[in-house]
Amino acid sequence: GSAPALTKMAASMSPEERSLCEKYSRAITLSEVESRKDPENDPFCSKYKARELLKEIHSTLRNLYAGEHDTDEGDGEQPLDGAEGELGGSACSGDSPAGLQAARLGVIEYHLGVNHVETEELSAGEEHLMNCIKLLDKYTISQENISVFIQARNQLGILWAGRDEIEKAQGFLETAESLYIRYMKEVKYESVPLFCSI
Repeated sequence: GSAPALTKMAASMSPEERSLCEKYSRAITLSEVESRKDPENDPFCSKYKARELLKEIHSTLRNLYAGEHDTDEGDGEQPLDGAEGELGGSACSGDSPAGLQAARLGVIEYHLGVNHVETEELSAGEEHLMNCIKLLDKYTISQENISVFIQARNQLGILWAGRDEIEKAQGFLETAESLYIRYMKEVKYESVPLFCSI
């Protein structure tokens, strides 16, 4: 489970960040539990509510971290073949304060991406998932960010497969697999934490 990682990260959070965790938990509950009870005539009601919470969290985190390090989401020039920054090739540590901040923002970008895909807004979903990858590609792989590294690429692989872009999909899925294999070989954790917390 991810409880030890959550406890470790919670200890380093400000009171404002801790309050965001409650909002984050609410967003996940809306998206994964309450959405199952949404009426047929409004099937995405809970997911839209979750999206608003995630957007609020994202905005607050960016304001909290503004000026502390570069969280620029890039200029969109990176290739979309799934191979860029394959193993978190930057020299910056994923365990550094800046790396942890990027991981938290990356988690929110990831969930916003999945949210848009699940509400059939694929282009917006792709944009958020790519933002997630660009944020994390600036840092080395760590226990806090490895799951998001992998899950974002898996989601992009599924998205591109749904568009019959099999080669592009395969690039993302193969990168996700190689990240997992390398991480498990180098770090030798028994399992990868599901998600880091914001």
